[in-house]
Amino acid sequence: MTRGTQGLLLLALLVGCGEGPTIWNPGDRDLSWGPDGTLDVAGDQGGPDLLADADRDVLAGDDSGLAEEAGNDSVPDPGEPEDGWADLSDSPSGDPAGDGTAEDWLQGSDETGADDEAGSDGSQGPEDPGKDPGLEDAPADVSGGGDAGPGDEGPLPVGLRIRFIAANLTSGSDQSWDPGHGLRILQGLRGDVVLVQEFNYGSNTTQDYRRFTDQACGTECSWSVGSGQIPNGVVSRWPIVESGAWDDPAISNRDLDWARIDLPGPRDLFVVSVHLHTSPSSDQVRAAQVVAREVVAYRNAHPGCCWYVVGGDFNGTAAVSTSGFGAWQGEEVFYVRPPHPVGEDGSTATNRNRSSQYDFVLLDTDLVRFQVPACCSPMQGAGPDRCYPPGLVFDTRDFSQAILDQYFPPTLTSDSNASNMQHMAVVKDVVIQ
Repeated sequence: MTRGTQGLLLLALLVGCGEGPTIWNPGDRDLSWGPDGTLDVAGDQGGPDLLADADRDVLAGDDSGLAEEAGNDSVPDPGEPEDGWADLSDSPSGDPAGDGTAEDWLQGSDETGADDEAGSDGSQGPEDPGKDPGLEDAPADVSGGGDAGPGDEGPLPVGLRIRFIAANLTSGSDQSWDPGHGLRILQGLRGDVVLVQEFNYGSNTTQDYRRFTDQACGTECSWSVGSGQIPNGVVSRWPIVESGAWDDPAISNRDLDWARIDLPGPRDLFVVSVHLHTSPSSDQVRAAQVVAREVVAYRNAHPGCCWYVVGGDFNGTAAVSTSGFGAWQGEEVFYVRPPHPVGEDGSTATNRNRSSQYDFVLLDTDLVRFQVPACCSPMQGAGPDRCYPPGLVFDTRDFSQAILDQYFPPTLTSDSNASNMQHMAVVKDVVIQ
């Protein structure tokens, strides 16, 4: 089936379903630009890119000594590219109801990642108990507006759209965002909640992170950042009212960083930004179980408070399983089954050479029912929406510059091919009804 035919089928499906949900727009994205209309880039761009395609965990003190681009034996081969399913009826389980809901097409094949490879029986987590968020954690650095307490008491706007992005998009030789390739990608994707890895920008001052957030999301947006040599962080269109970190038992140069976001209405959003260990894959599972355990603890302590999301650079697929993020002691946490986001080329792979799947956005088993296709409307000129039902792996090399200018400005075809860029952005959308 040609892509054009798929688009017509999707259009017919949407027309057949009526007007669809009312989309609540969170407002204009007041992006901050430099004086000449370009990115306000931190740091010096004049020098050469010194770190080619090696795994920058090594330079950050990671003891694995393995390069992501060199091929990690613990990462299963994603196999043949999956179809992008512009027509929801082409998904693995189809859409028999014809309503295009996530509950139909998210039912899929078996979970990703093998428990025996992960080295975990799924019944016990790591011995380090971690920390209970909101009880003994000192909050990470948080900037932005909003209340000091939990969410609003008012009603939830009908059709609240949230775009999540997993973003390990550094292209600087020192694992930084300074050169600007990743920032352009975030601007082009227009995310609402960005789970950031290797969150180094300028000198990592409060002013630097404020400038990054203004450019990546808008002047109304908030941010939080963890600690370590290559910290994780969160950028949010809505106020971050609480944040903290849990210890990753496998590594010392970053943590498992979380933030609670004050969404409109009575229910908040609890997100976790992670950058798991490269090898062995059992380390990925151990860290995922810390997150699953602590989310269950927080959920039990604050019933009905939040929806939960985890995302970032998982460095493989082992943690995307019931023995990883999927459950804690038999209690479901995150939805780990396919389909996962795909690129314009139909592949789920997220590394630079598009051969391995490292990066994910996982929704909890309640929020996943609100997942909708990730649709991108033209920002210039007229044209149909470009829609990716399971979500989008965004690779600028998949598009002509004319398409990028129309749908994803200010991205450039060369951005995903920057010499130190190792990952693609991963996008998932929800519309909460």
